[in-house]
Amino acid sequence: MDLVFKGILLGLTLSIMTGPIFITLIQTGMEKGFRAGVTVASGFWTSDILYIAVVSYAISFLMGLAAEDHFEVYISLIGGTILIAFGLGLILFGKVPARGRKYQKPRTGSSYLGFWSLGFFMNTFNPGTVIFWIGITSIISESLQLNIRQSFPFFAGLMGTIIFTDIIKVGLAKKISYYLTPRLMIMVRKIAGIALISFGGMLFLRILYKSLNI
Repeated sequence: MDLVFKGILLGLTLSIMTGPIFITLIQTGMEKGFRAGVTVASGFWTSDILYIAVVSYAISFLMGLAAEDHFEVYISLIGGTILIAFGLGLILFGKVPARGRKYQKPRTGSSYLGFWSLGFFMNTFNPGTVIFWIGITSIISESLQLNIRQSFPFFAGLMGTIIFTDIIKVGLAKKISYYLTPRLMIMVRKIAGIALISFGGMLFLRILYKSLNI
């Protein structure tokens, strides 16, 4: 139970952190609705679970890979490009529904696949995600001397908390959207787009800074 409790505490800490994933989750929930927001979140969860599985079984190899300069460069370039592209899409494209409570909802399986893919790839190519799971898994396996089976309660508590809090965020975002006028919805979309572009730009600047200091 101690490991479960530690996983829950870490999950609660992560739930209040603001970043591109948080912004995407809230923006999708407000503009596209609860199901679309949860679908994006499920892409995040799938990516996290895959990271846990892969890192747990190949921690030594991945720690060495992450230490390579080119690894951070490539994943930052891909992640930065995804963030900037999605941010520009929020600013330049898409329609905000009129004030009639009838929000745009995905009608086809391909739409849900698109939402899931957005969450999956945004999380997968986020350098922070890679470093986080390598760091957490290394602590579990090396410092606490636990294998993947023994550390399962910790990861179960962590992922359970992340899933639970993400669903709450999407639900609250959907509720808030009912009180926003079309003009405010457009403003929220632009703010979210600018924030994502800023996060993507920061990844590029970090790569540039490192290259100039080599």
